[in-house]
Amino acid sequence: MQRRVKQFLFLVLMLLLLLPNVQQHLNWPKMKNLKGAISKPKLPQWSWKNLWTGSFQDSLNTYVENNIGYRPDLVRLHNQLQYTLFDTVNAQAVVVGKDGYLFEMNYIKALYGIDFVGEEKIIADVEKTIFVDQWLRKNGKALLVVLAPGKASFFPEFVPDKYRPDTIKPTNHDRYYELLSNSGVAVIGGNQWFAAMKDTSRYALFPKCGIHWSYYGLGLVFDSVFTRMEHLLGRKFVDFEMNDIVVTDKLRSPDRDLWDGMNLIQKPDDYPMPYPKYVFNNPIKDSMPSVVTVADSYYWQWFGGGYTLRSFRNDQFWYYNAQALTPDNTKARDRKHLDLFTEVSRTDLFMILQTDANMNRYGFGLIDELYEVLIDNGAESLKKAAEIAAIIDGIRASDSYMLMVREKAAARGISEEEMLRLDAGWVWENRQKTQAKPD
Repeated sequence: MQRRVKQFLFLVLMLLLLLPNVQQHLNWPKMKNLKGAISKPKLPQWSWKNLWTGSFQDSLNTYVENNIGYRPDLVRLHNQLQYTLFDTVNAQAVVVGKDGYLFEMNYIKALYGIDFVGEEKIIADVEKTIFVDQWLRKNGKALLVVLAPGKASFFPEFVPDKYRPDTIKPTNHDRYYELLSNSGVAVIGGNQWFAAMKDTSRYALFPKCGIHWSYYGLGLVFDSVFTRMEHLLGRKFVDFEMNDIVVTDKLRSPDRDLWDGMNLIQKPDDYPMPYPKYVFNNPIKDSMPSVVTVADSYYWQWFGGGYTLRSFRNDQFWYYNAQALTPDNTKARDRKHLDLFTEVSRTDLFMILQTDANMNRYGFGLIDELYEVLIDNGAESLKKAAEIAAIIDGIRASDSYMLMVREKAAARGISEEEMLRLDAGWVWENRQKTQAKPD
């Protein structure tokens, strides 16, 4: 009898050892992936050098740990125990506030002015913005600055008391908004607007367990954005409205993005959220603007939802002014590979959209770049850039020409965008020479 018990326990132990391997290779039982910025290491390449230095063993160990069976649920169990027993959150920069409201640390810093960049820098940034704004206006273009609201600034009563500093400084959001407003630059102040609506809004403007504005809140802002755009450009291009607002506890992404990133077993204790239907009535195609938006993650709901396709003739999203994305799902391009003056020539309106947590990086460097480009270039340079941009569009429309461009770019070891600009510049130069020749 004792021997059978030992055999049974041995079989159970072997089964327990085999189950993670079975789950890893057969994905049974199926598990939900972890949420958030999760990077899975790749299987390391073996070499004598890596083996000798120990890097192969370290990399292999990391790979095995991150790919072991049942890992997602084991991580959730570990996180849940840490959260329940020790109030510890295993998600970067996430802060659990009063009554279970979730925040990110950067938004708390913005609320109390901990990240204040100083009066001198703000004044310098605003002066450059005024120059860029005036230059664009003189050339039939426009600039719109949208200072999106921050969750901590909207719900300061739920921020833990321990994060409140002894000395509260001015906030970047308020100082930029005040100086831009006084200078005549078109600006929308999200914190001021949302604070004024906080006690009267029929629908939630922020979720409890997410960091971004609600779908209803972003709809209000973009209704205002359209109105300002049409005023700045002097033409009507679309009638935008929200209707059929559904309030449900079946939340859509990203209304629980902070909670999801915590990877817990426990379900969130949040409230229902509103989801309006966006309607774009009678869009006037010929009047629709070409827009470049430099923004943080607050623009993703609008851009990723396909709403910009129904709003603008051409639309580029320069994510943190680092990646250039378009709504047609083509591969993101490095923003540095785009010629800024060429983009100015083909763009009707530049929009900067950023929340208060990112105001210590005002414009993500775009205003500085535009200032440097525009201060040394006049109307003739703008005309040249517009003509080169038209040549580039013509090249893109030709499959055979684009194949040649890609081959030349590969041969020279440069990007496709750079080769396009070189070819277009060569075509433009030759046209100028032809036009300059006497009849």
